[in-house]
Amino acid sequence: MADDELRGDLLFGPFELSSKERVLQRDGVALPLGSRALDILIYLVERPGKVIAKQELIDHVWPGVTVEEGNLRVHVAAIRKALGDGQFGNRYITNVKGRGYSFVGAVVALGGARESRNAKSNYQGRLPVRPIMMIGRDTVVSEVSSKLRNERFVTLLGPGGIGKTTIALAVGRAVTEEFGSEIYFVDLESLTDPHQVAGAVATSLGISLKSTDPVLELVDLVRSRKLLIILDSCEHVIEAVALIAEQLYQETQQVYLLTTSRELLKVEGENCCRVLPLDSPTDGSELTANALLRYPAVQLFVRRVAARAGGVVLTDEEAPLVAEMCRKLDGMPLAIELAAGQVAALGLKDTVSRLVSQPELLKLSHRTAVPRHRTLRATLDWSYDLLSDAERIVLRRIAPFVGHFTLEGARHVAGEPGEDAGEIFDAIAGLVEKSLIATRVDEAQAHYRLLDTTRAYALEKLEEHAEVDVVVRRHAEYIAGHLATPNRIRAERMLDKRTLRRAG
Repeated sequence: MADDELRGDLLFGPFELSSKERVLQRDGVALPLGSRALDILIYLVERPGKVIAKQELIDHVWPGVTVEEGNLRVHVAAIRKALGDGQFGNRYITNVKGRGYSFVGAVVALGGARESRNAKSNYQGRLPVRPIMMIGRDTVVSEVSSKLRNERFVTLLGPGGIGKTTIALAVGRAVTEEFGSEIYFVDLESLTDPHQVAGAVATSLGISLKSTDPVLELVDLVRSRKLLIILDSCEHVIEAVALIAEQLYQETQQVYLLTTSRELLKVEGENCCRVLPLDSPTDGSELTANALLRYPAVQLFVRRVAARAGGVVLTDEEAPLVAEMCRKLDGMPLAIELAAGQVAALGLKDTVSRLVSQPELLKLSHRTAVPRHRTLRATLDWSYDLLSDAERIVLRRIAPFVGHFTLEGARHVAGEPGEDAGEIFDAIAGLVEKSLIATRVDEAQAHYRLLDTTRAYALEKLEEHAEVDVVVRRHAEYIAGHLATPNRIRAERMLDKRTLRRAG
């Protein structure tokens, strides 16, 4: 049995499933379900959140027998009917196109000995049991916990792989004393339909929605309870999440909300906490091992390498390579974790050399991570797919900028001759809102920057659309024009040194 598979009596929503006794109950009443359908349901529920290939299900349920896919669909339909799947916003099984089926409801294992359904409340509020290695985040966890207690509604905002889920889980554990078992984690990643959000929240809370207005019914059912709902990965169903979150905030007094998203929900009551990269060594940093270990990005990297390759001691000779790697990865926890896996196999020097290549950077992978975090490319695909056409165009066309750039620079390089500058500015604002562009504002103007991982991805998209030559030429013309101004020294200060090197 894999470590992340569940066994024993399993609870989800109002249902209890016993694989040993082979029975599915709803509120203590056994439901009629055929043997094959029960086999399929048990296999899926024991692996919540995983996408199970259709052929894997067929091989498990009909071992050694040739069976058409249509038979599988018939039994899945029977399961959905028994669960009321899709009714009133409830959703348990989703079909991931081209991949297979996934059980998306929150599942709690009661353990070996059969326990009373009444014991459900002792388990259901538990946060996911995940190994958490959290470095450099104690301050933000404390700040978010305090803000959540005072304001009731906080959104952790940041790009994919920055560590929002890890922080949310840590905050959940930090406020356990206030909420006890009434803390509910709702993973929205696998949802493909915004109409499923209310049902997913209800399922996690162990309630069943029966009204034609699931949001209103959900609010009514939790109105008198004090609880914390953590909504994770909101960005792809953000309109539905925003509606539910706003209603819960406005219509209840003791429902607390912690959401993680790559863009804000933009509703009443929401308080933003932007999650920043881990502190990393700068170009001018002292490059001894002891000096580098003061940086959380380096600490995480060394810890993860040690976990994969045994005892590791950072030496002064290796320190410059580690500093370069952490800078290249922008202090992004996911990227650092993935790179650590490469070091265990290739060694530090070869890994750093490979990461200089943008395609290799995007290939960093983790086999057992959630799909959106399996590779850096998958993380960025997730964000790119949520962009408007205009935002996609601008993102790939600003890729030649290494380091900071201005709105005027983006307009010159990303815009077409005669194009309304307002459209470019709107796209830049959208990319900032969706955590794909970092921003810094000084007294004069705003400065923007793509993280190196995002920039590598944008360059790939630029090549895919055969725009490299024209966009790079515009970039070079913009830099040359800037340097030709009477105040050349001021112009050089405004342009990032790495951008100058690339254009030169």
